[in-house]
Amino acid sequence: MAADKLEKWRDYVPDEELETYRKAGFAQPIGMGKKAALLNIDTTYMFVDPSYSMCGREMGDLIEALDTLTQTFRDLGLPIYYSRRDDRSHPTYRGVWNHKLQEPDAFQYANDPRADQWPDSYGPRAQDRIILKNKPSCFFATPLEAFLRYDDVDTLIICGVSTSGCVRSGAVDAFSHNFRSIIVEDACGDRSPQAHKANLFDLDMKFGDVESLSDTITALKKHYG
Repeated sequence: MAADKLEKWRDYVPDEELETYRKAGFAQPIGMGKKAALLNIDTTYMFVDPSYSMCGREMGDLIEALDTLTQTFRDLGLPIYYSRRDDRSHPTYRGVWNHKLQEPDAFQYANDPRADQWPDSYGPRAQDRIILKNKPSCFFATPLEAFLRYDDVDTLIICGVSTSGCVRSGAVDAFSHNFRSIIVEDACGDRSPQAHKANLFDLDMKFGDVESLSDTITALKKHYG
């Protein structure tokens, strides 16, 4: 199985670099466990609607993938978790973002109520769970782990924005908390396609499984259908 993962990236990563991962024993598949939850990271309007400066481009394909993945979880009756930014209206709440962003107090970033809402097609329902966060990882200083343990979840199917930032942070922390993680390549987005690809490769080698939307749905139906 590790050979299959390495082969998948052969046209992206030079052979001599792939050999270092093979030598170290990375790229083993994690797979799915007894119960999966969907973890949808930061797919609010701020990050999927290009009218917002935080969204780099049109996200039509991503939104379509999110629609399909969300509906699959609803059909299977599996839990869905959403993360989004907490209140950013006060400088202390924004923290070090005040130094990293050019205009941390701009209306669309600090005060626009629509920015932190989701498109209706895949947005949360009353029975879904919403995690509010102030840093990239949805695990950092939030009750996410406790909620997942209560729901008997051991596997996270991860989607969202951005692959190189909050998605990566969440996936690495999921690994640190001993959750199995499957990152759905088609259902993750980034303002930089290069950063998107590079981070998916690294996650696939060391922290989880990077799978296509179609393969993920097939596996979900097989395991939990």
